[in-house]
Amino acid sequence: MLALPQAAFFLLLEAAVGGSITLFWVHLRGEVTRGFTLFTGACLLVCGALAIWLRSSFPPQTQTATANLWFQAERVTSIAFVLALAAYLIALRSDRWLEVRRRVGLVVPLLGLASLWSASLVVASNQLGGLGVPLAVLAGGLALGSALTGLSLGHWYLVSPTLSVQPLIRVTLLCLATVGVQAVLVPILLWGPGADPSQVQTLLTEDGLFLGVRVVFGLAVPFIAGVMTWRTARVRSLDSATGLLYIVAALILAGEIAARTLFFMTGVAT
Repeated sequence: MLALPQAAFFLLLEAAVGGSITLFWVHLRGEVTRGFTLFTGACLLVCGALAIWLRSSFPPQTQTATANLWFQAERVTSIAFVLALAAYLIALRSDRWLEVRRRVGLVVPLLGLASLWSASLVVASNQLGGLGVPLAVLAGGLALGSALTGLSLGHWYLVSPTLSVQPLIRVTLLCLATVGVQAVLVPILLWGPGADPSQVQTLLTEDGLFLGVRVVFGLAVPFIAGVMTWRTARVRSLDSATGLLYIVAALILAGEIAARTLFFMTGVAT
C-alpha cells in the first residue's frame, strides 16, 4: 500500500469533515455571515471532492471481507457527505430554500463523521480494541478542520469588520481542546491496550524523527500558538490572531501528515 496517497486522502477528508463540523457549529448559532459560510463551505467541498477522487485513483488493498465492507461504507457516506454539503450551500443562497437547509443541515456533519469513521476502519488495528485509529483520525480531523476554519474566519473580518469576535474565540478553543485530546491520546495509543510492542519499538527506533515532528511540531507548538491566538482574539487583535492561525494550521497539517504517513508505514496510529 502506498503511504503517501493514503495519507493525502485522510488529510483532505479530515479537513473537509472537521472543517464542516466547525463551520456548521458557528453557522447554526447565527454567529457568522452567509457569505463566510458559502465561501468556507465551498473550500471544504473542494477538499471533500478531491478526497473522493484520490481514493478512487488509489484505492486501498483490502485483505478481508470486513475491511471491504468498511471501504464500501466509506465510499457511500463520503459521496453522500459531499453531495449533502453541496446541496446545503446551494440552498443557502436563497431564503426560499429554508426548509431544505434545516433538513440537510442536520445530516451533513453526521455523514461527515460516518465517512471518516468508516475510512479509519478500512485498515485494521488492535490499538484500544480497534478504536485507536478512529479516535486518532476524528481528533485529527477536528483539530485540522477547526484550524482551517478559524484561519478563514480571521480573514473574513477584513470583509465584515463589525463581526463579533466570539466565533473566532470559540473556534480557537475547539482547536485547542482537540489538540489537547490528541496529546493525551498519543501515549495511550503507543502503550495502551492492544498496542504491539514490536511495532512501537520499530516506530521509536527507525522512525523517531517522524514521531518527533508529530509530537513537537504537530501538538506541542500548535497548542502554545493556539493559546496565543486565543489571547489575541479576546482583545480583538485580529491581524495578530490571523497570523498566529497560519502557524497553528501549518503545524497541525505537518503533524497530521507525519501521523498518517507513520500509520501506513508502521501500522501504529498516533
